[in-house]
This record gives sequence, C-alpha cells and structure tokens, in this order.
Amino acid sequence: METLTSERPDVLLRRKSAGSQSGSDHETTRAVPTIDYYMDNQLPVDQLKKEVLILTHRLKIARWRAIPISEHSQISISRISGALTNAVYCVTPPSKYMHHGQDHLPHNALDAQNRPELSHRKSISSMRIHRVPRLLLRIYGPNTSQIIDRSTELAVLKRLSSRNIGPRILGIFTNGRFEQFLKAQTLRKEDIRFPDVSKVIAKRMRELHDGVDLTFDERSLGPGVWRNFDKWSIDAKEKLDKLDVKMTQTQGLEDTAGLGPPWSTKRVLRTDWKTFMKGVKSYREWLCKAAGGTDAIAKGLVFAHNDAQYGNLLRVEPASGSPLLRPANEHKTLVVIDFEYASPNVPGCDIANHFCEWMSDYHDPDRPQDIHSEKFPTEQDRLRFIESYVTHGLDSYADIDKIDRDIAALNRDVAIWRPAIHLGWCMWGIISQPVEPEPKQDSEGFADEEDSAEETHPEAQTLEATEFDYLDYASQKASLFWGDMVNLGIPIPEGVDMDLAMYVGKKWKHAQY
Repeated sequence: METLTSERPDVLLRRKSAGSQSGSDHETTRAVPTIDYYMDNQLPVDQLKKEVLILTHRLKIARWRAIPISEHSQISISRISGALTNAVYCVTPPSKYMHHGQDHLPHNALDAQNRPELSHRKSISSMRIHRVPRLLLRIYGPNTSQIIDRSTELAVLKRLSSRNIGPRILGIFTNGRFEQFLKAQTLRKEDIRFPDVSKVIAKRMRELHDGVDLTFDERSLGPGVWRNFDKWSIDAKEKLDKLDVKMTQTQGLEDTAGLGPPWSTKRVLRTDWKTFMKGVKSYREWLCKAAGGTDAIAKGLVFAHNDAQYGNLLRVEPASGSPLLRPANEHKTLVVIDFEYASPNVPGCDIANHFCEWMSDYHDPDRPQDIHSEKFPTEQDRLRFIESYVTHGLDSYADIDKIDRDIAALNRDVAIWRPAIHLGWCMWGIISQPVEPEPKQDSEGFADEEDSAEETHPEAQTLEATEFDYLDYASQKASLFWGDMVNLGIPIPEGVDMDLAMYVGKKWKHAQY
C-alpha cells in the first residue's frame, strides 16, 4: 500500500505555528479564490490525492486545471516537517507536467518574466502555461481557532502580498489553503547562529518592520504580545482547571516537591494561578514604566512577525540572472514565512522572540519541547544582530554616537520585553496541549473502547508529527519568566518555587523530572 512520505526536503519549511499569493490566474489585487470545503488529511492516500486535485480545480489554480482528475493518482503529496500548528505538504504534479521554470522564486523576484522584450516569444510563454508548479498545501491543526484568528491572519497575508512580502496565497478553503511553493532550504538551528546569517536575518526583520505601516486602530490596541496573553490566558486557565480535576482523579501519579501531579497548574506555572497572575501584573506595571508609558509604547510599535524561529526562515535558490544574485540584493534570498502570529509589537519584542528561539531544537527526536537556556545568544551575538538591524538602510554613518545610543536602547528593550515572550508562549503551550476526549458511551451507558468506523488509516499515521509535550514546554517558559523577573529586580510573589526558575544563558538542571 502506498504511503505519503514525511520528509525534510531541501525545499521549504516549517512552529506551529502552527501562516501568503503565484502561478495563479489571479492578480494580487483581486480576491483570493475561497470555497466552503473541509479537507480531511486522514483519508486513504489515493482518495486524498483525488480530493486535493479536485480542490485545485474548484479554486481555479492556474495550470493545475490542465491535469485531468483521472490522473490524480500520479500526483505526489509529501509532508514537510517543522510546523507544529499546521500540517504542511508539498504537492507535486505528475512528472510530465513538472514546471522547470522559475516557480521557485517569491513574486517580488519574478520581474524578469514580465519584461516586454520577451512578450513576443510565444514558444516560451506557451511552454510555461502548460507546465505545472508545485504547491504548498497547509491544513490547519485542530482547535487552532483558539490561538489564531484566521480571518485576521488572511487579511494580514493579503496586505503583505500587496507589498510583495512572502509567498502568495493561491486559494483558501475552510480548514486550510494553497500557497506558492518556494524552492528553498529551511534554515537549521545551527544556521541562525552563524554571524553572517544572523546579520542577514536582522536586515530582513528591519525591512519588515519598516515596510508595513500600522493603522491608528492597530496602535491604539497596544502590543500584540499582551493582546495574545490576555486572550490565551482565559483558555489556559480553563484548560489547567480541567487538568487539575483529571489529575486528582487519576491514581498512581507522584507529587513532586509538593507541586502536585504532572501536569497540574502548580507544576506548569511553578505556583498556583492566582500567584502567577499576581507576578504577571507586577511585571506588566514595571514594564510599562520602564518602557516610557503607554503612549511611548504605542508610538514605537511596528509590524512584527513574532515567530522568527529557524523553521520559518528560508533561503531561496535564485535562478540564473535573477536580481537576487546582485550583491545589494543578496540578503533578500532570505524569506520569512508563516505570519500566523504577526501583529504590532515593539521591535525589541520581535528581536527578543528571535533570540529566545536560539534555545529550541524542534527537530530533537526525543524531546523537541526542551528549551536549552545555555544556548541563548551571547552579548556579542546580540549586539552584532542589533547593530545590523539599527544600521540597515542608513544613508550615512556620520553620527556614530547616535547609532551607539540606538543600539544600547534596543539591547535594553530586548531584555525588558523578553519575559513577555515567555509568558505568551507559556499560554500558547497550555492551550495547545491536546485533551483526551471522553470515551463514547452506548445507549446502556457503557464506554465504547473501539469504534471501527473511526479507524486511523496507516497512511494517516505516517503524517503524525514528532510528539511535542506542550505542557512541558509551557512549564519551561514559566520557569524562564520567573528567572527573568529575578534578573530584572522585580519582586517575586510568595508561593513561587524558585528552585525551578530558569535563567537564560545558563544550563537548566531541571529540564527532566
């Protein structure tokens, strides 16, 4: 029986995260085709291929309509590793339809295709129209609506597309979408530590921050990091309360250091909910004052990605003669994807989040949720990145003193906003934790342990991502929050187990119990 491959190809991808519009008949100014259709990615492989091909036809994705539905078995669907929020696939047409042109470049790098001097070469244009590019298929994870507002995300992606930022969205359906597939290599956790690569990431981040204007309403709502926390903490509290009840009813769970069974509220947050929120309130009040007040914070907001981890950073492979090969444009071969968490934030917040991602290895075969606090960038690493960010695009370097002041100020912002990053991802981890469904009962009230109608297909089993312990991840983020509170000199409420505090730059001794 054929199975869908799960691979980390030298093309594309990624967290979850759990976030984009080419090769389509649709101009970026036109509406992206959208239909009401739910895609089940656990269908048998042959049926899934047929559904995918039918969907490309219904969405009128250019060139894919040239493939007859009867040839659905010849397309290839392979899962791209890295995304935690979504299931992401590369969809490849039958070999006789394969595109050998420039479908691998983002649309801002395709100017050469539109040169007037090539318009008369009908042989070239006709060849392209009959060649079919790969597609990226993104199927949203279950219950991600708690985390991500898809309508807001799509509005952001369309906004970015109008500015030639990121891959294009080709079509949208109820629980997913098709995107332009970029022929590229995903950066690895080691890559982002290389000085030259780090400086390029800083430049691209600065271009994103400067390239999208914020509306008055966006500024008035304040930093996205706090809007997310306020929203997610409601669901997180509800999730932890349910887990607390479930844990107390389960026999054989050990109580570690008086914190309760895994994963109780006290084990995840290192204290009870009330004390945790008291600590958050103290930090928010301290931060507002340290950042100059709400008006100063609103004035400094930029359009931020908020998830610039290595799996969301791609290095595209320019075709011969591409403008991206020019020295001045070389840094633009780095493309940022997945804007699911994009929102207004201060620059220091987005940079702090990127630095925190230096501590993660989402491809660890055993414990992908572990945070390696000793891997946080050194001061030299941080200042190199920040200097590249501050100086990128400057017309003159005459005022060195001002540049130095800007670097120092941004370095301070990174430090004071870092606890907010820990809090956001802590809440994210809690609400992302799957909750086992209650066993079904028959009419007599007996639990039905087996239901043949819901059998998981072997093909679907191959698509499962590496198991990620979201609550363990959340507990480490909480530990980092308490450690940062100490470093910033903010009083810790009574009742927090500081023996489990985690400090960036230092190896944590409590990663495993």
